[in-house]
Amino acid sequence: MLPRSRIIAVLIIGIGAAMIAAGAFLPRLVSDDPKIPLDLPDTTYTLRAEDGVSSALNPEGGREDAFGPIRRQFHGELIEPADEQRVSVRMGTSTTRELPPEVMGTDPILELVDAAVWTFTVDRLSGEFLGPAMLTDQMAGVPVEVPVDGHWVKFPADAGPVSYPIFDDFLRGTVPAEYVGTEDLGGNEVLRYRQTIVPTNLAARYRSNLTQINVDDKTGFLTYQGTRDWLVEPESGMVVDIDEDLDLRWETREGERLRTFLRFVGGVDEQASARLLQQALDVADTAPVRPWSIALLVIGAILAFGGIVGALRPEGRDRENREDRGNRKGDPARHS
Repeated sequence: MLPRSRIIAVLIIGIGAAMIAAGAFLPRLVSDDPKIPLDLPDTTYTLRAEDGVSSALNPEGGREDAFGPIRRQFHGELIEPADEQRVSVRMGTSTTRELPPEVMGTDPILELVDAAVWTFTVDRLSGEFLGPAMLTDQMAGVPVEVPVDGHWVKFPADAGPVSYPIFDDFLRGTVPAEYVGTEDLGGNEVLRYRQTIVPTNLAARYRSNLTQINVDDKTGFLTYQGTRDWLVEPESGMVVDIDEDLDLRWETREGERLRTFLRFVGGVDEQASARLLQQALDVADTAPVRPWSIALLVIGAILAFGGIVGALRPEGRDRENREDRGNRKGDPARHS
C-alpha cells in the first residue's frame, strides 16, 4: 500500500494539473471582449437643432424652405438572426420638424422631412458590416439592397487614436472618421472622431425621388456636405454622443443654390448622452478573464511541482526516520 504522503502528493499533482488545464482553456471558453449584448435595449440617438431649415411641400406641390427646430433620430434594435459572433440590426432614421403644440401630430406629412429603415448584420465585437444592407425609404416605399462596409453607430471595441471608415446614410457610403482627441464626459474618458463630408452630388451616387428636382425651369441636384463628430466610449466602442453640421441643398451644375433640403446644426442633449455613456460602460464592464487564467496557471504549476517533489522523495528515508523514532521511544535508557 502506498504511504499516505505519496497518496497526498499524487492528489496535489492532480489538482495542479487540473488548474493548469483550466487556466489554459479559460480564455477559449469564456470571452471578456465587450461584444454587443444580445439583450441590449433598443437604443435611440436623438439630435436636435434649434434653428434648422428644411424642405416642405406647399399646397401647389412645390417646395419651400421651412424654418424652425428640427430633430434627427437614429433608432436601433437588435433582431434575429443572431449568434455569438454576429447580430442583425434594424435601424430607423428620421428627420422631422418640430411644429407648434397645437398642430403637432395632426399631420405627419407636415412634420416629416425624410425617413428610412435600414436592416443589416454586424460583427458583435467590431460593429463592422458583414454584408449588404436592405433599405426601405419611407418616401419611395420600395426596398433596395445597398452595398455597405465599415462601421455605423458602433466603433470597434478598444477603439484607439486612429481613423475608422464610418457609414453615412445620406452618402450610402463610408467617410473616414478621423481621431480628434480625448475628452472627459461624466468623469470618464471618451474619444472624439470627426467625419468631413466634402460637397458631393448625391444624384451621381444613386437615384431617388429627392436627388433631382426642377425649380423655375432649372434642374437641381441634391448636394451634400458637412461634418459629423462621434464621441465613443473606447473599451466598448459604443457611441455616446453625436454632433452634426449638415448642409443638403439642390444646386445646378454650375453651383447655383436653388432650394435647401436640410440645414442642421445640432446634437444629442447632455442627459441623453449621460444615459448612453452608462449603457456603454455597462457593456464594457466585463469580468477580465486573463488575470484569472494567469492565476490558475501559476497556482496549478506550484501545486504540481510541489506534488512531484513529494512523490519523488525517497521512501527509504521516511522509513529510516520512522524506525529511528520508534527505537528511541523503545529504549529505556533514553527515558532515564
